[in-house]
Amino acid sequence: MTPTPSGADRARDPGLQPERTSLSWGRTLLALLVSDLLIWRSWSRSLSRHEGRIEGNALTLGVAAGVAAAATVVIAYCVLHRTRSLRAASEAPPAWTMATVTAALLAMAAATTVSILLGR
Repeated sequence: MTPTPSGADRARDPGLQPERTSLSWGRTLLALLVSDLLIWRSWSRSLSRHEGRIEGNALTLGVAAGVAAAATVVIAYCVLHRTRSLRAASEAPPAWTMATVTAALLAMAAATTVSILLGR
């Protein structure tokens, strides 16, 4: 009998799993880009209501738009990095990638919440 490889020794699924993972990262990025555009739209509407002055809600929405843009750039970098690494080998993502994406997604969620609450 041949012993089965344990956790770290075993290669990940060599089938279509890396392609599915890459596609799901791309779909997530697309959804975040749409959310980012809606946040920027909310900010521009707030600016028009304040006649171009950055005050009150317009300032807060501007900060939210900046946070959303930064989060989108960070996530886009992680998506490109992950896609390249999946093409090279189907290894588990590094811990820093997952921690960075999680932090950026939480920042994006906060920016979206602020935009929804103040964008009325």
